[in-house]
Amino acid sequence: MEKIPRSRLSDVVVDRIKAMIQSGEYPPGKRLPSEKDLAEAFGVSRMCIREALSVLAAARIIEVRHGEGSFVRQVDVSTYIPPVAASLLNFPEAALHLLEVRILLEAGAAELAAARADEETVRQMEEALAAYWDEVSAHGTGANSDLRLHRAIARATQNPVLVELMDRISDLVAEGMAYTLGKNQGDAERVRQVADEHAAIVAAIRQHDAAAARTAMVDHLENVRGKLVRLVTRTVPRAQEVQAGAPPASPQGQEPPVQAPRARTKGTYSGEDEA
Repeated sequence: MEKIPRSRLSDVVVDRIKAMIQSGEYPPGKRLPSEKDLAEAFGVSRMCIREALSVLAAARIIEVRHGEGSFVRQVDVSTYIPPVAASLLNFPEAALHLLEVRILLEAGAAELAAARADEETVRQMEEALAAYWDEVSAHGTGANSDLRLHRAIARATQNPVLVELMDRISDLVAEGMAYTLGKNQGDAERVRQVADEHAAIVAAIRQHDAAAARTAMVDHLENVRGKLVRLVTRTVPRAQEVQAGAPPASPQGQEPPVQAPRARTKGTYSGEDEA
């Protein structure tokens, strides 16, 4: 280990130890050298080492076990990626940004799932497909089973970081699904189209066809984005007119403004139409 100039002290010790952990020199579960050994190696005082270890422990990078020493912790992605509050974003405009993120994440997830999915994860996807029809038959939007399917695909990748990333945005995804699928109610053709798109994704994963899985996922999410674009162009201009104090537009030759889905009551989702 290279000795540290005394003017830099504990903050540099923190950076050096983090670099050693990231390089794999000290993998998760391994005990760090003693305070005395670290102090000698870095050319600083033991007090400086204690301060650095306290910072690393507070950041949940290491765990200090009294009488045993300091150990490198397993990486917890949730420590660095807090959940995104859906209430902070305005739909439907924000849903377009969300769709861009989902296309980037989930196209790759579908491709990876096709390579790694086992019988159990494929079974979970097929159960989600069946649950979609149960949900819409009970006058629901299908959003719960939709989210269930996409999370099952993420799990099939066997990549814990990707699963955690999907979990971090799950509240936003759920609200986006409720919004778009809420526009599909009463539209049997669109309800069927969503089911067919989901089935195509699962079929490609079941057949371990990575290219087809990616294509099916991108096609599905691009169709959702296309619908959102149409919804935004219908709602945003009218909202601007209302804010400016314009009188209600004549309904002749125009579609009525799109309303967000109403709250679910006694297990039934109420909405004028669904997307």
